[in-house]
Amino acid sequence: MRNEKAQQRDQLIREFGVLFQPFDELAKRATPPTPQEYRTAVAKVYAGERVWRQGTAAFGRFADDVAFCSEADFLAHIPEQFRLWLGGLLTSCGAMQPEQFHRLFREKLAATNELFFERLGHIPFEWEPQLFEANTPFTSYLRVREALAVVNTRLYYFDRYLHEDFFPLFLRTVPRTVEVRLVTTRGNADYGVQHVMPVSDLVRQEFKNYQLIQVNAADIHDRNLWVDDQNFTLGPGTARAGFALTNFGPADSSPKARQDLEAVFSRGMVVHQS
Repeated sequence: MRNEKAQQRDQLIREFGVLFQPFDELAKRATPPTPQEYRTAVAKVYAGERVWRQGTAAFGRFADDVAFCSEADFLAHIPEQFRLWLGGLLTSCGAMQPEQFHRLFREKLAATNELFFERLGHIPFEWEPQLFEANTPFTSYLRVREALAVVNTRLYYFDRYLHEDFFPLFLRTVPRTVEVRLVTTRGNADYGVQHVMPVSDLVRQEFKNYQLIQVNAADIHDRNLWVDDQNFTLGPGTARAGFALTNFGPADSSPKARQDLEAVFSRGMVVHQS
């Protein structure tokens, strides 16, 4: 299994977001949409389902004789199942109030999104270590982003030289419900807590479980990026990845390793929290 599978997974997540955009836009409406608006969204999603199924099939195929057919097939039909559910509700809703219909629609849509990410995890893949060549900062950025593509529960980043670029580059698309711990040193105007304070103060107002933690320089050396249950090591940190030869890949992700890293920030000082 190769790191290309992570890239395919990232692409699949983006395509799912694009495919379901008509539904997402209706869910965000303050006032209930009309039945015709729901039906128009159904028609738009139906038009994209054929291409969507091709993408899920490709993601589930690892070789000519190795394919996760049932897992990929389940993913392929998630949009169809939601579309048929909505169509059936439109037909049989009868005297249901628009507000009640909209609430059911939102609840079902949220559950469908959760189901997608849960079933996406049923198709396994393994990260392999990579050595990014010098002068490849954009390629390196994309690879690190792929590691964050399906973050669902926690994101811990340890970097004594944390730079403010980390926030727009890597936190912008992270769900606001994810537990975020950014662990760095006091630093100065160029890095660390003193450097990132202004943007961190904005971030903590959006994320539900966010902390910026200051630790002693002696307690932190290697850059670690913990995404859900997977730990990655990153040579020079996100701010300098790919400018010179850069190692990036899986690190010790055992419960003991996580406990050791959590012990580092438990000894630190919480500077910002939501």
